[in-house]
Amino acid sequence: MIPYGYEFKRLASQLRLKSTYGFFLEGLEAAPVYYFADQAAFDSDELEALGRLIMAEDLKLPHPEVIFEVKDRHPERESLLVYVRQFEGRVEAALFSRWKKRLRWTDCLAHAVFAKPGWADVSVHPGIKQDQAKLYMEAVSGMVWRSLSILAFAGDDKPRKVMPALRRPYAKAGVRGWTWHQITIDLARARAKTQDLGGTHASPRWHIRRGHWRQLADGRRVFVRQCQVGDPAQGGVVKDYIVKGSAA
Repeated sequence: MIPYGYEFKRLASQLRLKSTYGFFLEGLEAAPVYYFADQAAFDSDELEALGRLIMAEDLKLPHPEVIFEVKDRHPERESLLVYVRQFEGRVEAALFSRWKKRLRWTDCLAHAVFAKPGWADVSVHPGIKQDQAKLYMEAVSGMVWRSLSILAFAGDDKPRKVMPALRRPYAKAGVRGWTWHQITIDLARARAKTQDLGGTHASPRWHIRRGHWRQLADGRRVFVRQCQVGDPAQGGVVKDYIVKGSAA
C-alpha cells in the first residue's frame, strides 16, 4: 500500500485544468509525500498544544513543495491531503479529500495563506455552505501547523519506497520521487515538549481575522471569510471596522 498522495500526483494535469485552484498545483508531480496514518494522534490535544511552537514563528517547509496526507477515519473518506508550497515571505496550502465509495478526489475545499506567525487567511470553495466553512478553514490551517509540529518535535520518520512494479502508471503521468515518508507520532514526546511552554513560544493572542477580498495569481478575486485565530487565554484583540457606501 502506498499513500493516496501518489494517485493525487498522477492526476496533477487533470486537477490543474479542472480545480478551482488548479493554477496553484504547479510542481505537484515531484512533491514529496509525508503520510500520517494515525488520525486520532494527529488530532490530539497534545498536538494542538505543540502547534503553538510552530505558530510563534514564520513557517518553514521541509521542501519547497510538499504533500501532507492524513488517513481519514470518516466512513465516507479515505484521505485528507494538503498540498503546501513555500514562497518568499509566505506559505500557501490547498486542502483536498478523497472519497471512499466514489473513488475520486474533491475539488480544493479550502486555500490558506500563512504570511506571518499565527495567522492564516483562508478562503473556501464557493460551493461550501456557510455552516460548514469553519470546518474546512480549520482543517487546512490545522493540518499544516500540526504536520510541521510533528516533523519538528514529535515524529519518527520512516522512509519507504514505492515498489518498481507499481511505478509505471505514475511515471507515465510525470510523477517523480519514489521515496515517501511514513510518520509515526510520539505523543509522549509531544507532551514533554509542551510542559514548559511560555514566553515567545506561547500561542498568539486570540483575534478575529475579518473577511476580505483576495486577488489570486490568475486574476480572480475570492472572498476570505472571517475566522478566529489564537488562544483566548493569552488575551484578545478585536478590531471594529466601519464601511461606508451605498447598497448595490
